[in-house]
Amino acid sequence: KGFQIMYSFEQSEQLRLFLLSLGAGFFLGIIYDILRTIRLTLTKSKKVIFIFDVLYFILFGLGTFIFFLATNKGEFRSYMILGEIIGWIFYYLSFGLAAKSFTDAFVKAIHTVFKFVFKIISAPFLFIFKVFLKIKEKISIISQKVTKKMQKNRKKHLQKLRLYVYNLLGILKGNGLSKKKG
Repeated sequence: KGFQIMYSFEQSEQLRLFLLSLGAGFFLGIIYDILRTIRLTLTKSKKVIFIFDVLYFILFGLGTFIFFLATNKGEFRSYMILGEIIGWIFYYLSFGLAAKSFTDAFVKAIHTVFKFVFKIISAPFLFIFKVFLKIKEKISIISQKVTKKMQKNRKKHLQKLRLYVYNLLGILKGNGLSKKKG
C-alpha cells in the first residue's frame, strides 16, 4: 500500500502532450521552410540539397529530443512522434504552401537584386576589360603591319650601297670597290 510508481499519464496529460507535439511539428515545418529558403537563395545544386536535407533531419531529431526532455522528462511516447508528424504535415499543406509561393517569390527577388548589384559592381571592370581588348587588337594590327613591313624591307640588299660600315671594312681589306669595278 505504501509506495507506488505511476507509469501512465492521465488522459488530459496525454492530450496536452499530443497538442504540444502538434505545435512542435508545426514549428519544425517552419524551420524546414527557412532552410529551404536559404538553400534556394544559395544554389540549386543536388549536393547542397542533400547537405541541407541532412542538416534538417539532424535539427528535426535534435528538436524532437529537446522537446521530449522538456515536456515528458525524455520519455518516448509514440503518440508524440505521431503528433509531430501530423503537425508538420498540417503546416506543409496549409501555411507551408503559402510560404512556399512567398519564399519562391522572395528568392527570385533576391536573385534579381543580386544580379543587378553584380552588374553595377562589375560594369567598371567590364569597361576596363573591353578597353584593354581594344588596345590589344590595335597593338596586334600595328604589330602585323610592322611585321609585314619588316619582311618586305628584309628583302632589300644593303650591299648595293657600299659605303656602310660593314662594307668599308671590306674595302680596307682589299675586297672593296676596286675589285668589283675592275
